[in-house]
Amino acid sequence: MTGKIPILITVTLSLVLTMGCRMKSDMNLKTAKVSSPAVYCLFDPSCAVPVTDSNTVPIPMQAGGTAFLQSRTFAGKPGTPASGLYGYEYRLDLEKAVETKVQVEEVGEVTYMPCLRSIVFDFGPIIDTLDYNGDGQAGDLIYVVTSGGPGRVGLGSVERFHGRLTFNFDSPVCVGGPHSHGDSTFFFGLVSAQPPRSVDATIMETGGLSVASPKMKKNIRYHVNVYAPQVGAGG
Repeated sequence: MTGKIPILITVTLSLVLTMGCRMKSDMNLKTAKVSSPAVYCLFDPSCAVPVTDSNTVPIPMQAGGTAFLQSRTFAGKPGTPASGLYGYEYRLDLEKAVETKVQVEEVGEVTYMPCLRSIVFDFGPIIDTLDYNGDGQAGDLIYVVTSGGPGRVGLGSVERFHGRLTFNFDSPVCVGGPHSHGDSTFFFGLVSAQPPRSVDATIMETGGLSVASPKMKKNIRYHVNVYAPQVGAGG
């Protein structure tokens, strides 16, 4: 009996370490920085993709001006590396959103400049057979269009849990001030074998007003609709 204990401990530790590695790999999905229009050559011989569906929805932030989330999809043309697949892209734009004045309990009127830190939604299986950045190696799950397109904020870590993705930005995406424009993200994209549907996405704000008053909610969330793959096998 005594001799079996070390074996049992070894097996248990092995399972824990294996599960830990799998969890860790899902906590930081592989991304690739790409340029436009080069990345779109994977989908269309012209290197310019015709958008199949596009959705621009306002983000109901407490701010002046306009803030919106853009999601769009396009299909891979026959004969291309992405033939038969569907591309999905997203971008948050706060360039025309501006700070505002709000009343905070026990504090009074304060200037409120909200910032966004992440977006979460269900996506499902991700295609990992494409080489987005042209380095000769497939396996990239997500690409970020850091040149040749709009935006200036990229992705930090991207987490996955049972098909649900959390995209954390590498810096806060903030509204503008009296003499400055707000931020916007680069387009970031990924690919699925499934056609699009509309799903609910949750956008998370940073500390926000909770810094001014402990009575304010610490986790401010906004719900918007985005395009994401239909539920199904594949990928």
